[in-house]
Amino acid sequence: MASESPSSRTWYLRMFSYLLIICGAFGFVTGDIVVYQAFVDGGAEEVALPLGAVAIGIAAAVTYGITIAAGILGLTACRRPERLGALYTLALAGLVACVLGLGLCYATGAGMPTVLLFDGVLLVIGAVIAANLRKTPPQDGTSL
Repeated sequence: MASESPSSRTWYLRMFSYLLIICGAFGFVTGDIVVYQAFVDGGAEEVALPLGAVAIGIAAAVTYGITIAAGILGLTACRRPERLGALYTLALAGLVACVLGLGLCYATGAGMPTVLLFDGVLLVIGAVIAANLRKTPPQDGTSL
C-alpha cells in the first residue's frame, strides 16, 4: 500500500481546520444570540431567566470558542507539525467542555441540544486526525 505524501496528509488537517473555524464561528454567534434572547425574554420585571436557554447559550459559546481555537491551532499545525500534540490536547479539552455543557443543559431541563452534540463529533474527529498525524512518521525525514 502506497503511503500518502506529507502535503496530502496535512491537506486533510488544513481543510478540517477551516471547517472547524467556520462551524465554530456560526456556533459561537448562535450561542451569543441564545443568551441574549434569554435575557430579553426574562426581562427586568421577572427574577427568573429561562435557565435552560442560558445554559445552552453559554455552553455553545464556550465549546464553539474552543472549536475556533482548535481550528486556528490546526492551521498552525499544518506548518509546524510539533503543534499536533497541542491540537490533540485542545480537542480533548473541548470535548470535556462539550460533555460538561451537555450535563448542564440536561440538569437545567433543556434536554440534549444537537448543537453541542455536533460540536462533540467535530472535536472527536479533530482529535483522531491529530492523533493519527502524530503517530505516522513523515516521508520527508522531518519529525512530527
